[in-house]
Amino acid sequence: MQIDYLCDHPALIPELAELNFNEWGQYRPGDTLQARTVRMRAACGKGAVPSVVVAIEGAQLLGGALLIDSDMKTRPELTPWLAGVYVKTEQRGRGVASQLVKRIVEEAAALGVPQLYLYTDAAQSLYARLGWEVVEHTVDDEGLDITVMKRLIQKA
Repeated sequence: MQIDYLCDHPALIPELAELNFNEWGQYRPGDTLQARTVRMRAACGKGAVPSVVVAIEGAQLLGGALLIDSDMKTRPELTPWLAGVYVKTEQRGRGVASQLVKRIVEEAAALGVPQLYLYTDAAQSLYARLGWEVVEHTVDDEGLDITVMKRLIQKA
């Protein structure tokens, strides 16, 4: 398994966008797969915010994660964010998500980011094991009960 920039594997953009849309599209009323694909393509930075990284094995996509400016309209002061961490169901339990998160943290460190944020409705224990702390329990922009977490970043 390797973690690489999505922009170096553009053929995977539609597949990752579809995985993200299928997982979280219902929380963004009016969103479409086409719109999600356009946003995924636009987020494909490299060594910048935004960036997208993917876990791949051979030519197979295992999952992906994003480094973005903001992930909650109600908390614009919190920036930047780890978002869209997704691993295909059949690839779970192999440490793929942990490797994706680690890579985004490394990207943030290389950019001199002092802290990184995320929110989750179900993976608090995963992120806590990876060094993330709870900031607050709240309701997100779509009415979902979530936990906002942060991770202090050591300079690269």
